[in-house]
Amino acid sequence: MGNDFLELASKRRSIRKFTDKPVPRELVDYFISCAENAPSGCNSQCWYFVAVDNKDLIIKLGEATAEAARDFYGNGYSGTTTQFLHAKEKAVSFFKDAPLVIFVFMDKTKFYDEKAVEAFYEKGYDYRGMIDKLGYFDVLSVGAAIQNLLLAVTEKGYGACWMNDPVIAEDKIKELLEVREDLRLISIIPVGEPKYVPAPKVLKERSSILEFK
Repeated sequence: MGNDFLELASKRRSIRKFTDKPVPRELVDYFISCAENAPSGCNSQCWYFVAVDNKDLIIKLGEATAEAARDFYGNGYSGTTTQFLHAKEKAVSFFKDAPLVIFVFMDKTKFYDEKAVEAFYEKGYDYRGMIDKLGYFDVLSVGAAIQNLLLAVTEKGYGACWMNDPVIAEDKIKELLEVREDLRLISIIPVGEPKYVPAPKVLKERSSILEFK
């Protein structure tokens, strides 16, 4: 029995430059099929995906994200410089050059144990506070779906990058995508044929991340 999964996981790298080759929609459906089979807290399946392959819309989303970064870091921060602003704009908006961008949102959850919920409420927690106290199971669920998606992308010979910084433009992105107001933007995943092969990843020593008892 080979180490096929280890090889796939090791091969997955963050790709930030793509060719113009379109990503077939049937592959996008496959990526989401893999994502939706991830484990989720209380089987909430608390994810929602918006796949954008309309180039004009992708460019608008990238421009809006760059503008949001410019406004945030350029106003009220004493360390702002032209060079810094340019770097932040580029870092949050390079997804505009990808042929496909998948926007990952977090949807609502419902905790399975009503008495446990009552206990948290009586102790002064709201629902968000309860979820955070119990290990952020909604955010972790979405993260698991994203990891499945990234591995599926790699399996099919494409590249992707797991981006969180663009969430700074959440309001504008949601407006442009015309999604429900109650959805929370978690990550942006540009996908495409890689323009380069990244250098091998250097991992920490196993002894520094694992111990047996």
